[in-house]
Amino acid sequence: MAAEARLARRPAPVRGSRSRFRPSMIVIYAVLILAAIAFVLPFYWMVVSALRPTADFYKIPIPLVPDPPSLENFQALFDRSMFGRGIVNTVFLAVMSVILQVWFCALAGYTFAKLRFAGRERLFVAVLATMMIPLGVGMIPNFIIMARIGWVDTFLPLIVPGIANAFGVFWMRQYCLSLPDELLDAARVDGTGEFGIFWRIVLPIIRPALASLAIFVFLSTWNDFLQPLVFLRSQENFTVQLWLSFVSRVNNVGQPAIVMAGSVLASIPIVIMFVALQRHFIAGLTAGSTK
Repeated sequence: MAAEARLARRPAPVRGSRSRFRPSMIVIYAVLILAAIAFVLPFYWMVVSALRPTADFYKIPIPLVPDPPSLENFQALFDRSMFGRGIVNTVFLAVMSVILQVWFCALAGYTFAKLRFAGRERLFVAVLATMMIPLGVGMIPNFIIMARIGWVDTFLPLIVPGIANAFGVFWMRQYCLSLPDELLDAARVDGTGEFGIFWRIVLPIIRPALASLAIFVFLSTWNDFLQPLVFLRSQENFTVQLWLSFVSRVNNVGQPAIVMAGSVLASIPIVIMFVALQRHFIAGLTAGSTK
């Protein structure tokens, strides 16, 4: 008995301590570092080029740090265009698209996942089938419809048609399927209505999926070029991407340094959006991976 007691008091051997120094881990970290450099280098080159004087843009070698840094390109950007107005327009479009698409896609996803009604599966398949239609195929009919109802040169064609897009509905439905039916049934027994269940129970649980969808919608709206090009006419309504295309050539002369300055400014809201929702975004992407 005494021997068994001494054995029981012995600390358990630490397993896997040698795994920290495996040569394969060195190779993996080296590959990850090289991949990180490959992804960061274009953005770093963009910032450096934006801070270099316009006359020095084509000089080789490219300095690691501009000496001295210049704001000439940023000043030229705002002097030659209404780029600030374009940022305001794009922020408005992105925010409205995020709010409306996240809300309606969450409603539709919860409906397809947890409510029972006739033709539910067929309707969901029909919604998914719209994902196979390229955007360019429906551009002309969509433009004709928007022109007849007087929405051309407004922000409505860029917001309303995509309120409940197929990808968002599919994304939210797949996440809502993981919700336990017992939790929803208990709320129904307590007398909570379906909208109350969605607002008080479902939305707080699916916040990671909402954040992930919000980032997707924000990125797609912010970087969209084709639809604003088709539907917007007046320069007061131009978005960031249209102004970048506009200032890329002034008097038929390429202006890459000015474009770099505009690209730096256009990247800032995207970085802020991702950093603010990074925790929820990662949780939304990895949800269900351990189930």
